[in-house]
Amino acid sequence: MLMKKEFFTTVIALMICSATASAQYSDTATAQYKQHSIEITTGYPSIIHFFEYPFIGESIEMQKCGRRYKEHYQPELNVGYTFQWAKRWEVNALLNAHLTIMDVYQYPLLPEYADRTPSETNSSQYYDWNADPVSKTRQTKVYGAFCASVRFKWLVRESFSMYSALGVGTSFAVPFPLPYLAPIGIQFGKGKVFGIVEANISAATTFGMAGIGIRL
Repeated sequence: MLMKKEFFTTVIALMICSATASAQYSDTATAQYKQHSIEITTGYPSIIHFFEYPFIGESIEMQKCGRRYKEHYQPELNVGYTFQWAKRWEVNALLNAHLTIMDVYQYPLLPEYADRTPSETNSSQYYDWNADPVSKTRQTKVYGAFCASVRFKWLVRESFSMYSALGVGTSFAVPFPLPYLAPIGIQFGKGKVFGIVEANISAATTFGMAGIGIRL
């Protein structure tokens, strides 16, 4: 009887030790993937940029006032924070800023409408678009956006990983939600500094972004 008690006591003790060791290993395995990083990237202007300026409201207003515009491409800057809580899962929050530089050309009225007041010439039909502009001015504006997304790493290797992301973003100038979708993103480098390239459609950067990340 005493042998049975000792046997069962030993088995129970081994089970407890095994469960404890297994839990500790699981916690350690999970903890090794938990990390914070900062990402600094740039890319082609966002989808929301086409709603902000000047392609919708202000472009119509320019046509009414006899103006045409020429935009100078300016790259965008994204500063993001990423938290990886598991081997394949990350969350990312991103702030975006972009600068718009625009040359605005003022065209003259057609001769037959030269004596009209501005309130009477609020349509493109009154302006001579074939003439040389009478003036050129430069406008500069800064816009911003915010995005939050969840990333799933579907390929993980020692020196690089590939992921897809889904989230939502919004512009500070046009505050309505816009989907954030990244079919493919690549992170490469296993040191403190790593590279990142991503193809996405978003309120932050569209047609892709690229830059560096710093693991904290």
